[in-house]
This record gives sequence, structure tokens and C-alpha cells, in this order.
Amino acid sequence: MSGIIDKIVNFFKSHHDLHIKRNVITYGVCLIIATVLWFLNTLNKEYTTELTYPIRYTDLPKGKLLVSEPPKNMTLEIRAHGFTLLRYSIGTSFLPIAINVSSLLERKDMLEYTISTVDIKERISAQLNSDIKLINIKPETITFQFSQFGSKKVPVIPRVDYTLKRQYMLKNDISVTPDHVDISGPATILDTLKGVYTTPLKLKDLSKEVTKSVSFEEIPGTQISESGAKVKVEVERFTEAKKKATIKVKNLPDSLLIRLFPQNIDFTFDIGLSRYESVSDTSFSFSVDYDQIASNPAALKISVDKQPAHIKSLVLMPESVEYLIEKKK
Repeated sequence: MSGIIDKIVNFFKSHHDLHIKRNVITYGVCLIIATVLWFLNTLNKEYTTELTYPIRYTDLPKGKLLVSEPPKNMTLEIRAHGFTLLRYSIGTSFLPIAINVSSLLERKDMLEYTISTVDIKERISAQLNSDIKLINIKPETITFQFSQFGSKKVPVIPRVDYTLKRQYMLKNDISVTPDHVDISGPATILDTLKGVYTTPLKLKDLSKEVTKSVSFEEIPGTQISESGAKVKVEVERFTEAKKKATIKVKNLPDSLLIRLFPQNIDFTFDIGLSRYESVSDTSFSFSVDYDQIASNPAALKISVDKQPAHIKSLVLMPESVEYLIEKKK
């Protein structure tokens, strides 16, 4: 008997649970429908809001450079239905507002001009969806400041940080192609500009010729005729050379004689193998200056008057000489 009762209880209990589940589902469906209807009703209403748009400035006057920084964004106060705002925000919120600068100038020779955004309200409104009403614009004004464009030819200055392998030296000066470029920009910048630098180039342990393409360091407000340059670094092995030369005397009065001890100088230097045979004793010139004697030194310092361009590590032996002064008979 108790088994039959348990079955009856379980039957009514399962039907009761099923009834509760059906009620929950029904309630959920009704809630979703009500939410959708509320959302649709909300979107159908008209709203006033502010949206921020980027600005793109087009058709800048030829021969002039914009030196001011007009705003990059503008805030538009608009009125539209919720559907329109949602659709427009999702689809075009990042499209810039285009402002044709040349069309706003009263005269083409103007170097400074301030516009009221109210005056271009219709132009901006035309770039919006027809369902959107433009109410107000921020900022209220935009100022354009221009500078006359000039042009000049300047040298290209390579910036190279390098190291060489042992027993190697530069064969020639570091070269750059092109070695000059035309640069355009405001006269205030061009007047003080001595050259255009390449971006820094680092080279390590060089033992052979290297050619690298580099760009130019940016000079704000200017335009360079070339997009970049090629830097060439030539290296070669070197050897040590030793030579001898006679020391000359400068500024010696005609009434005096001077004897130097020693009269000749030995010197060593490093030179590239390709130029070793072309360098002779006459490629160098050394001297002492009689005017040094005014300070009564014990010895006169030797000066280098002439030396080849492509040598390094020049060592003089000795670096100064003793002297004896005599009057001419």
C-alpha cells in the first residue's frame, strides 16, 4: 500500500516541478519581449548628445606652411533619434570631418586667419547623416597661422659611429650620396640651417667597404627633396711608416741665426697600403716658431705644418728641440 502512495506522490511532484519550469521559461520570454519593446521604444525617442570627431584639414594653400597647431578634434552637439545615433555611432564614429582650408581664406596672401566654426556649420552638417541635426560646435574658432615657404640647397652630413678591426683604417672620408639636398620650409628655419643630418648609423669591426641606406633626421616644418641617402665607408689595411725631415724656423729676424739640436726630426705614422708608395718626406713639413723664445723656454715645441690627409697616429721624435741663438756677422 505504501508503495502505491509513494508512486502517487512522486507523480504529482514531477508534474509540479514541470509546471514551475514552464512558468520560469514563460516569465523569461515575457521579460525578453518587454526588454526589446522598451529598447525599441527608447531608440525611437529623440536625444541631444555630444560626439567627438577627428578633423582632417585639406587643400592647404600652396607655397605656405601651416605653423600653428589647429585642433585635431571637434565636439559636435547634435540631436537625432536613438536609432540614428546607434547606427551612426557604430558605422562612422571615426570618420574625420574635412575642412577645406584654402576655400576659407579671404585672400591667398594671408598668413594668419581665424574662422568661426558657426560660419562653417552648414559645411560640417552636410558631412553628417541627413537624420542628424547639428546644434552647436566646439571649439568656437579655429586659427590658422602660415609661413612663407622657402627653399635652399644644403649639405648632407652623415652620422656614423664605427669601429675598425685591428690593423684597419679609413681609406677615404666617409661619403654620402647625394651629398646635397634641397630643403623647403619657413624662412625662419632655413636661415639658420647649415645642413641635413642622416639618422645615426652604427657599424662594428669593419674590415671591408660598407654601403648603407639611411633616412634623414626629421626637421619639423620642412620638406626634403630626397627620402634618404646612401652612406659609404671604405676601409683598408694599414702599415707603419718611418721618415725624416728638416725642421724649419719661422719668424726669425734677419739679424740672427739659430741652431737647433737636433736639426732633423724622425717621425712615424700609420698609412693605408694603397697610399704607402705615394707618400714621401716632402709630404710633411715641420717647424719651430722663434716667437716662442719671448717666454724663454728651454726647448722649442715642434709644429706640424703639413701632412697627408689620410694618415693617422703621427708620432714626432723628438717633440721639441733645444736651440742656440747667434748674431749674424
